[in-house]
Amino acid sequence: MKKILYITIGTLLLGVVLYAKKVPDYDEKWHSHRPLLQARERNEEKAESKKNALEILDKLLSPFEDIIEYALNKNLSKMQMGYKNIKALTKSKLFKQSISDSANEQILQDIDSIGSYIRKENYAKVALLSTKVFKNIINNYEYSEYILNQIYIENLDGMGFEILSLIEAGDIDFTQIQSIINETKKDWMFLRDDIDDENKIDAFDLLFEGLLHATLQHDDKMLKILASMDLALVDIIEKQFE
Repeated sequence: MKKILYITIGTLLLGVVLYAKKVPDYDEKWHSHRPLLQARERNEEKAESKKNALEILDKLLSPFEDIIEYALNKNLSKMQMGYKNIKALTKSKLFKQSISDSANEQILQDIDSIGSYIRKENYAKVALLSTKVFKNIINNYEYSEYILNQIYIENLDGMGFEILSLIEAGDIDFTQIQSIINETKKDWMFLRDDIDDENKIDAFDLLFEGLLHATLQHDDKMLKILASMDLALVDIIEKQFE
């Protein structure tokens, strides 16, 4: 009986020893893959953050893109409808959550002023002020670190909108427009290296040359054509980063 008991106890102890040996082997294997797993988790988190940052920025900017275009086309009914969308957006708390506090107050004030200019049917002022808000959102977006290339792209969009709005307002300050072009060209140079198509790169390089030339020549008609071309080219390169 004792012999059987000793055999049983010995078998149990051997099982414990073997199990104890097995766990470290598995544990070591897991630890060898741990850096890879952690890197994968970080990449997944980064991708999710980027996706969310893009979606929020699109929700913030789209209504202003729309109302700028409506104002430039002098479409009062669509402008009024677009303003309702903007006011609804301000009540969603997206501005407060996504824009720095210092900029948020000014943006909300400008939105109220946009409503006033719509009631007066002052299309140029609506376009100019909506462009100002558009640029302020970009420059004060809390999650820009996740989507730097998209920020550069939006600044290219902003340049086109601003030039068209200034031309619409009349009494054009070509020095101001030249400054806008030079400043936005910095964004293009940051973005340029990540563009995967030489034709797109050449198109934007030539666009900036043309914009600066038209500005120096005080050629507002050519500026208007090139600013519209800028908006079209932005739509093309943006697809690469979607």
